[in-house]
Amino acid sequence: MSIRTCTSVPRALTMLKFSNVPPISHEMKRRKLSLEELPPVMLAVVGVLGIGPMGVYRLVEGDYVIAAFDFGFVAGFVAILWGVYVKRAMRPASIAMALIAIITAVVSVRVRGGDQVVWMYPALVALFYLMKPKEAAVVSVIAMALVMPVIFGDRSFGEVAVLIASLAVTICLSVAFSALTWEQRRELRARTLIDPLTGAGNRRALTEDLEGRIAKAKDDEENFVLIMLDVDHFKSVNDEYGHATGDTVLQTIAKTLRENIGPQDAFYRVGGEEFVIVSGETGLGGASKLAETLRITIAETVLRKPASKETFSVTASFGLAEYGRQESMDSLYKRADDALYEAKRSGRNCLHSSERTVSLSGTANYLALPRVLGELVDEDAEDTQSFSEAS
Repeated sequence: MSIRTCTSVPRALTMLKFSNVPPISHEMKRRKLSLEELPPVMLAVVGVLGIGPMGVYRLVEGDYVIAAFDFGFVAGFVAILWGVYVKRAMRPASIAMALIAIITAVVSVRVRGGDQVVWMYPALVALFYLMKPKEAAVVSVIAMALVMPVIFGDRSFGEVAVLIASLAVTICLSVAFSALTWEQRRELRARTLIDPLTGAGNRRALTEDLEGRIAKAKDDEENFVLIMLDVDHFKSVNDEYGHATGDTVLQTIAKTLRENIGPQDAFYRVGGEEFVIVSGETGLGGASKLAETLRITIAETVLRKPASKETFSVTASFGLAEYGRQESMDSLYKRADDALYEAKRSGRNCLHSSERTVSLSGTANYLALPRVLGELVDEDAEDTQSFSEAS
């Protein structure tokens, strides 16, 4: 099958009124915490409000050692709030929150005596809620070993036995609760972030990925590239061969993406036949080579018609946009979307970046095209739902 490349002469097409692609996010608005982010944030706020005043009181009373511990924990809680809300570093923040809680309880028991053992109960629950079951079990054993000598103290054997039994029951119930919770989290995340047909991430997963990468790029000056691809004439495939064959086409393309992207890349299905690849740490040149490899692989993949020995193939068009410093998610997505429509307008089965047309078949050939605003009217432009609405 011959590969069709972009040309600098656009074909005739019908243009609608000038309009912008609907925004995919509103980054200037206050961010809403997810259910997964809420517990560590709430615990950190309670920690700041509860331990902060105690630190001030102990400082006034001259208890400088304990006051230093208190302020250290407060600083840790503030760092956790920043990590979750700004950096979206859920896993490190959760581990830090759990460790601060258990360390606070252990230090309280060791320094102020066995009466403070009551703080071990909420600390153990927090430990198993915020960490993985095996990790929490190891930390809880170490914590118990540190407080046991203090618990024994002057207490009678009966009192010690009751304390040990109650702590053991707390740990056992926490293990069961933690294992169940982590399994439910895994299943819920798969259902809410994974496209069931192709196994690719969905729109919500893409939004989370882009928010994280943009935050990282602003701090570390690491750019990434957004690659949008759309299957050419996909409506014709569904009309001629049926939707089951169309699903097979999408699954085949997803498999191609999965086998060719790098460890720093991720891909998502954001429309009926539209995918997005987030290519990290390669720059526009590396992303263009990846897109060209995918374009050729897709075009050369042989598909079989249902209940027939006849075969067919499909092609895809690609639009690329490299993240610019301090650029919003809306702007980046719109530039990639504009580039994709430019590729379709230029003949399909080709690449177009937000700055130039790219045809890498055989030899590199960069052709400047006039920038055209508006929406292309064809069968590939059916999915007009806003990215933010679908997310």
